Amino acid sequence: MIAPVEIKVNIATSVTDALAALGCAGTPPVRRDMWFAEARARGDHDRLPLLAGHLTIRLRSGDRDDVTVAVRPCDTDLLVGRWRAPFDEPDFSYRLEWNWCGERREVASCAISRRPPGSVAASVVAGEDPAHILDAAQRQFVVTCTPGGVPIDHLMTLGPVACQTWPEIDLDGCPVHVERWSVGAVDVLDLAAHIQPRSGESQTQFDARCAAGHRALCTAVADRGLSIAATDGPTTTHRVMSALAYAP
Repeated sequence: MIAPVEIKVNIATSVTDALAALGCAGTPPVRRDMWFAEARARGDHDRLPLLAGHLTIRLRSGDRDDVTVAVRPCDTDLLVGRWRAPFDEPDFSYRLEWNWCGERREVASCAISRRPPGSVAASVVAGEDPAHILDAAQRQFVVTCTPGGVPIDHLMTLGPVACQTWPEIDLDGCPVHVERWSVGAVDVLDLAAHIQPRSGESQTQFDARCAAGHRALCTAVADRGLSIAATDGPTTTHRVMSALAYAP
């Protein structure tokens, strides 16, 4: 199976200027509050144990609610049964794809549960343990396909983060997903393009097409006077979760 590729670009230019240059300023975004679930801290230097174990649990509520359990990077040798290939159900999706960000290349597996609008926020505000917000399939995914020792009971929430999404912005003929995360002094903007393999396409051909798409996206960003952030540091998720976990 050839896995799809998500090409991500992190913008270093100020978010307000970048949104204007990308043509998003006049388009209403999808607005949601977002939280991350984490194990309770075991010390000042160990406040993000789930993230350190490559497990991210994200909860979003607003115009559209969902709960995502992601393993990134994912050791595909640990995937068993139905988790070895992507699938879709009425209120549940499982994705297995490559994430490309600069020179970083890693596989991500994501179990996504769609929820009624407002329901996730209601659970968080009520103080419900995030572990209980996961559905049965997500708990099965975590237990079956993650390394041993990653605790998912008695979790706490970090957030909220203000999340704004422009799902499909045309960037020189390429549909791009634009997303802004804001919390405290952290205000970040990411672009993502999804590339699906074509029927009869070899892995080599697909990789070449993805590389060309990556170059084209970076060129389109630069042509609009925007700077791309370095990719040798923490990911956007790590930056935001660290800001929340280590806030005074």
